[in-house]
Amino acid sequence: MFTDKEKRVKELIDEHVHKVGGCLECFEGCFEAFLQGDRANAESIHENCDHAETEADIVRRKIGDDLYSGAFLPIARKDIYMLTEYVDEIANKAEAASDMIVSQRPNVPDDYKKVLQEIVEITSKMFGVFQEAVALFEPYETLQADDSLAAIREKITSIGVMESEVDNLEETLMRTIFQSDLPLANKIQLERFLRRITHISDVIEDSAERLYVLVIRERI
Repeated sequence: MFTDKEKRVKELIDEHVHKVGGCLECFEGCFEAFLQGDRANAESIHENCDHAETEADIVRRKIGDDLYSGAFLPIARKDIYMLTEYVDEIANKAEAASDMIVSQRPNVPDDYKKVLQEIVEITSKMFGVFQEAVALFEPYETLQADDSLAAIREKITSIGVMESEVDNLEETLMRTIFQSDLPLANKIQLERFLRRITHISDVIEDSAERLYVLVIRERI
């Protein structure tokens, strides 16, 4: 079973994922306000992204402090901290995409908005499934159950499938952008904006893989 220190780390992990989810929600709100042409609302929501990212950092540091104090076996501490680092990067990428929205205000043609919205929607679903997978990280005895591991594996596989969908949408939209008659400067800006958005789903998939490594080692 988890010791008291380990229970606290588990609670902090859940809190950290929740905080990162709040940062992702801020980006989504900023993104939608931007597409609707509501600049003032987009900038207001972006400020919340900054606050949410800072709060996530604070929780991440608490996890590091508790691991340093002796929670979990040494072999698991590294995996847990690396998982936390990957999860925190989700918040960083979301904040960076939000920052580009308010600082550069990229010119997004109406024909491209639907695809971008679909990418953001899939990314949000990916994070929701990842959060469910993290919640399944429970005491050692629970992880010995085949059904528990299977549930985590199923969710991680689902995340991989959704990431492939994002990759396909990204590739298709990238081709459309550079085959268009837009000025080169606009094409480059749209490419960078698209990359900023899809980097979020990339890191969610990476985080899911780190979680799976952690779970497998706990079973061993």
